[in-house]
Amino acid sequence: MLTVKIDPKLRAQVRALASELGVTTSELVREALRQRVAQRTRSRAKSVFAATRDLCGVAETSDPELSSRRMSVLLRALHGGPGTR
Repeated sequence: MLTVKIDPKLRAQVRALASELGVTTSELVREALRQRVAQRTRSRAKSVFAATRDLCGVAETSDPELSSRRMSVLLRALHGGPGTR
């Protein structure tokens, strides 16, 4: 069993909502706590990066301008610059 102290205004709101939903205040509070715990669990789930960290990395190349040229090509493609169809 768990005892929780809440202010009178919140208690009235909980009772009113429980009545509106046709459940006991205990059922309403239990469900609210379940949802909150589930929400916290989901928010702590791994990010896409964390899940694929071992697949990410840096490639070695002897061409220091390679990424700059690739970015230029991508920008021209996106904005319809010279060299695009």
